[in-house]
Amino acid sequence: IMWDPVFASSLAGYASFACWVIVFAPQLFINYKRKNGDGLSMTFLVIWLAGDLFNLAGVVMQDLLVTMFILALWYTVADMGLIWQVVHYRKINKRLREEVVVDTDTDDLQTCGSREERMSTETDPLIEQTGSISRFIESLSIEEKEISTTVLNLVGGSSVILLILGSCYAYYSVHLKTPKDPEDGMPEQMLSVFPQILGWLSAILYVGSRIPQIIKNTKKKSTDGLSLGMFMCAVMGNVFFTLSIFLRSTDRHYLLINLPWIIGSSGTLVFDFMVCTYV
Repeated sequence: IMWDPVFASSLAGYASFACWVIVFAPQLFINYKRKNGDGLSMTFLVIWLAGDLFNLAGVVMQDLLVTMFILALWYTVADMGLIWQVVHYRKINKRLREEVVVDTDTDDLQTCGSREERMSTETDPLIEQTGSISRFIESLSIEEKEISTTVLNLVGGSSVILLILGSCYAYYSVHLKTPKDPEDGMPEQMLSVFPQILGWLSAILYVGSRIPQIIKNTKKKSTDGLSLGMFMCAVMGNVFFTLSIFLRSTDRHYLLINLPWIIGSSGTLVFDFMVCTYV
């Protein structure tokens, strides 16, 4: 049986993709079940998303493996979804807390009113007018919040669709222009400065993104709201991702081009294991 490095690399790449497809599912389910996303550090998520965007741009411009492009696109879309969920539940919980405060104030007013039923009825019209104005202002506030939520959902959904379409078009365009190796028909990769800068920025952000989450766990002395499944899948996804690069080729020039992505995936393993020990 002849060893096919392209097939082996693709197999490892799709195994990594399978891990990353489900990597956000456990955390999304926990957030949905708890109706709360505060178990995750927003700083961690924002840094992770920034790393995703740099990663995606670098992969497209450097014309790396198609599995790397699919993964980069999935990272970005899934992370945007997770951030949306955290923001969404924070807005809902804030609204619920405000409604509880309003209900409490209303009960207090009703209690005061019942104690002073014997007061002069000359002030009744003024009280009714004030109450009507308060209810009107409250209804306007609720409508504004609902509109704000709708706009947020529309902007988020449109951004995801534009990101997917734009990224696919850009990758396809770059891939067609890249000269092919006459031996195996694969693209001849050239070391480009700007994509490499994006790759290294992505690697730094990926590795650094875990630090806020570890700090948050240490301060809280708790991992409530975190999914062990999420980080275990992330570990396996990074392992297969790194393997997909090495299985494709061990040529020095090839590894040099892919070095930022190797560091970005393998470098996070240490921090992911640290997070897993807390969960």
